[in-house]
Amino acid sequence: MKSEILALLNYWEKEKGIEKSFLISALENGLLTVYRKKAELDTTINIKIDAETGEILFLNEDGEQIPPPAFQWERIAAQTARQVIMQKLREAEKNTIYHEFKKIENTIVSGRVERFEDNNIVISIGKTEAILPYHHRLHNDNYKRGNYLKAFLLEVRKPNRGFYQLIVSRTHPDLVRELLKLEVPEISDDIIVIKDIARFPGEISKISVFSQEENVDPIGTCIGDKAIRIKNITRELNGEKIEIILWNEKPEKYISNALSPATTKEVILHKMKNIASVIVDDAQIFLAIGKKGQNVQLASKLTGWDIRVFKKNEFESDRRPATTAIKGIDEETAILLAKYGFSSIKSIAEANVEALLKIPSIDENIANKVIQKAKLHISNQNKEENESISDSQETQ
Repeated sequence: MKSEILALLNYWEKEKGIEKSFLISALENGLLTVYRKKAELDTTINIKIDAETGEILFLNEDGEQIPPPAFQWERIAAQTARQVIMQKLREAEKNTIYHEFKKIENTIVSGRVERFEDNNIVISIGKTEAILPYHHRLHNDNYKRGNYLKAFLLEVRKPNRGFYQLIVSRTHPDLVRELLKLEVPEISDDIIVIKDIARFPGEISKISVFSQEENVDPIGTCIGDKAIRIKNITRELNGEKIEIILWNEKPEKYISNALSPATTKEVILHKMKNIASVIVDDAQIFLAIGKKGQNVQLASKLTGWDIRVFKKNEFESDRRPATTAIKGIDEETAILLAKYGFSSIKSIAEANVEALLKIPSIDENIANKVIQKAKLHISNQNKEENESISDSQETQ
């Protein structure tokens, strides 16, 4: 009996790296629980296992050895030993997985497709498994058992928080970031910095970059000779288009770059509303907006601005609504108000003085005047509409 227990302890210490002292402590507690329940062992009696011989000793409250209980002694000991060791082994393996993979959480892992569960993919990563949930798959991911793939390690769960401890994703924006790091050494060396990423997974991604060294072209470096670096990423993402654009600290320039491949004429920021009105030539409007609006949507995500694209003639008529309508407000002031987001009469009438004072060259006197005239204009409009309705009713 004791040789069997010792052999088990030595095996799991050698093969799984679980300390014998940890297993012995767990086994002692397990045996105590079983014997107190099944053999009604007195609570004053303890069990001690000799680490050198594997012998199980029963000790009284004074620490003196006493005979073991007669109740199926050896069979219970052997069964308990196996159960406890297997349980602790599973716990230790889960803890090992947690600590090992927690260190590399939010990076890329590679694995082999093991099997499919519902619409999820189970991936073998080393000695453990990860799950790629359906909603974290690219729409054009079409893997078979045995295929290899790269994914973003999204979450490492603590033991007992679910069957799978590793959750991976192929839709997360940072998957593109990490793939770029793998392909572009200059990023890992902090020569080139990735500022922002916007992504429609499986379709297109925009990444803004800049170089910390003047002699290094960030866009060309990321694309690589004959576009080999970008092609490798596109291949890994099943054809997803990757666009690299130059980051700029000036919002107007950054927004213009983000709308690439379109060429912009002018970018007007309405800072208080975080809106950017972008003017383009007629021939550029479809490039700026993109297929299904993807280009302008990605540019908005990338820059953090609500980008609205206009043809030149459309914008000119759109940005002067207050110019001709409100009496007593000159055209220059009306254009300035529109530039900062106050392009409708209602928006001016509902504004407070403090909001308008944030606009350059608008002082308290002008702010009060503009608000009052906008309110008067709306009041006169409502009055005219009421009079028109009244006349119409009288005529009937």
